[in-house]
Amino acid sequence: MIVDAILNSKYKDTLEKGIIFIFQLNDLSKINISDEDIVVILSNLLSNAIEACEKYSGKKIIKLKFVQEGDNIIISVKNTYNGKLGIKDGEIQTSKLYEIDEHGIGIKNIIDVIEKYQGSYTIQNDKEEFYFSIMLPNFKK
Repeated sequence: MIVDAILNSKYKDTLEKGIIFIFQLNDLSKINISDEDIVVILSNLLSNAIEACEKYSGKKIIKLKFVQEGDNIIISVKNTYNGKLGIKDGEIQTSKLYEIDEHGIGIKNIIDVIEKYQGSYTIQNDKEEFYFSIMLPNFKK
């Protein structure tokens, strides 16, 4: 499954960068999300979490939850973070918008996938942690 490939790759990245990576998965064999959409969500969420942890001065931790609960799929990432989340006109602002080598559209792509599946999401942050949680209905094929 594509989830295994993404997690293996990101786990190697976290090891190299001294980040503790904890994840919880359950049986995902019956989820109805395309592999392409899983890649968009997981790759972007985990890449953002790794980048934020690299800048964190304390203990670097990423926690991923990817489970099916009832008729819903829950994907959440929580990571240590020393920053402030900028929100302007209901949209998340990213520093990448001002860096030539970065595109800064990862979160926008995630939100597009969430909307495609008629799901919902929550973003929270405080001075020590950033949290992005997604709930997608698991429609039967």
